[in-house]
Amino acid sequence: MQLSDLSALRERQRDGEYLLPAYEDWCFSRIPGTVADLLGADVGPRLPESATDEYDDISRVVVFLVDGFGLAQWDGERDRIPFLRDFERAGRVTPITSVYPSETAAAMNTFHSATLPSEHGVVGWNVYEPEADEMFEALPFLRKDGTEPERIDIEDVANADPIYPELEAAGVETHHVTPFPSESTVPHTYDADDLSTFSDAFDEAAEEASDPSYIFAYLPQTDATAHAEGVDSEAYREIAAETFDRVASAIDTLASETDDHGETLVCLTADHGLIDTDPERNVDLSAPPFDLVSDLKTLSDGTPIRFSGSARNVNLHLRPDRIDDVYDTLTAELDAKVLRKQEVLDTELFGPNPSPVFERRLGDLVVVPRELSVWYGDEARDKLDYVGMHGGLHPDEMLIPFATATLESLAD
Repeated sequence: MQLSDLSALRERQRDGEYLLPAYEDWCFSRIPGTVADLLGADVGPRLPESATDEYDDISRVVVFLVDGFGLAQWDGERDRIPFLRDFERAGRVTPITSVYPSETAAAMNTFHSATLPSEHGVVGWNVYEPEADEMFEALPFLRKDGTEPERIDIEDVANADPIYPELEAAGVETHHVTPFPSESTVPHTYDADDLSTFSDAFDEAAEEASDPSYIFAYLPQTDATAHAEGVDSEAYREIAAETFDRVASAIDTLASETDDHGETLVCLTADHGLIDTDPERNVDLSAPPFDLVSDLKTLSDGTPIRFSGSARNVNLHLRPDRIDDVYDTLTAELDAKVLRKQEVLDTELFGPNPSPVFERRLGDLVVVPRELSVWYGDEARDKLDYVGMHGGLHPDEMLIPFATATLESLAD
């Protein structure tokens, strides 16, 4: 990694102690277009040419996406995980930013559609859709009580189409190794709660893929462990080591299944990074001095619209007569960036070209805490008890690796 590149990116995107997305060039949103371009297809904007200018005649791209394993996590685990050092020697690690919000639901809808959150309208893990009078988790597609929404279809969660039919039309075969099967790719499903099942699923994909091909492998285990234990914990270090043992094994499988190693490009990336919050100090919006629940708009049945965004990306849908007072309270009491809806649109925080779907789902206020979680203890205390979190604009949430190496260089 060239520290000058990272320093320049940090300086350019810095907003005080926050870091803004680099939508115009060095952003996670441009990975799908980069993969497609390397395989001779066009699905959207790509990273600058310098990110992949060493690689020619690529016939297979394999992307391992380790959920939550941002640049800070890569740097923090490098000394403990030899695979990371070996990968750096074989290839390159390019620093890029996540999207805003730095959340899996928003980022993965971007990854699968090559559109920004301002376009696809998934404002966070939790979404309020006014036209359907529904409040639900985008991943999974469930209400908080565990039932499926009845007034919106899963196809309408994101206002975007997947890139995979376009890749297929261009002759690129796509295989997904993920706990969540996709109808628009060749799925190879494994159990997210049992990482040992990943290897067989990946081996199957590597054996079956016909070039030109794109194999996408998703590993969410590090993120889940960080929520409960934090990134500075033995449990996190153990799951990170096991995850990259599985990735290393998958690369060995690729080498044994591939005749011409030089035509396969291996990429490692993440949807976002992580920070450790402090459950002792995390902020309860349902308690004094906030007591915000009565200020919220409600569904038609009278349920307050608590759940929009996440605990590091709080979208507040407020009664019109309460917006100014709530804004004043939050700016006085919170260590956070508090943005009015028009300011969010003007600054293009979620991206440019906002769709009508995004605009109606966007909160009247968006709260981006600097270092803590901010949520509703009366209905979702567990989120305030989480340690490792993401979704905001802390540099450790926003900076992620785009690491690349040819299979030949890794196999040497």
